[in-house]
Amino acid sequence: MDKVKKRIKRNKEFGISGFILLGVFILLLIFVVYLLFRLKEAKWEYKYHNVDFTMPVIEEKLNTINVIVGGKKKDEVVTYLFNITNYRDRKVNKKPMKYKFFVRSNTKAEYKLTLKDDDKNLLDEKNISKYLTINGKKKEIITYKLTITLKEDQKKESVVDLYIEGKK
Repeated sequence: MDKVKKRIKRNKEFGISGFILLGVFILLLIFVVYLLFRLKEAKWEYKYHNVDFTMPVIEEKLNTINVIVGGKKKDEVVTYLFNITNYRDRKVNKKPMKYKFFVRSNTKAEYKLTLKDDDKNLLDEKNISKYLTINGKKKEIITYKLTITLKEDQKKESVVDLYIEGKK
């Protein structure tokens, strides 16, 4: 009988410490799952944020991006990658937005605006694009590449202005 009581007592002690260990194990498991989701999100963010800048198009507004080409030499090619998004922070635009690009500068250069993995120039001979559309409701990111081929040496203060005009 004494052996049975000792065994029951030992099982109770083991049971309490076992529940504590089980609780710690569950917390560690939750933490590991959380880290895996954060890693996946970080990879997604790196994929779409490894660019020179990101511009949300969520309202009717004219945005200006200054691309500095000062000090560059003739025939040098300057490339900028940038994102257009339909959200700012966690607020996603509910309706599709139209937007267009235009490039203005006193710099003598040739401008080419393409989708990141495409070669079709979206700018016309006046360096203006047609209206493009970014959808609403869920997050969307579109990556563009602006390529500037300089036709003369640049002064230190030379700048190319990229305008992004949003329209409902």
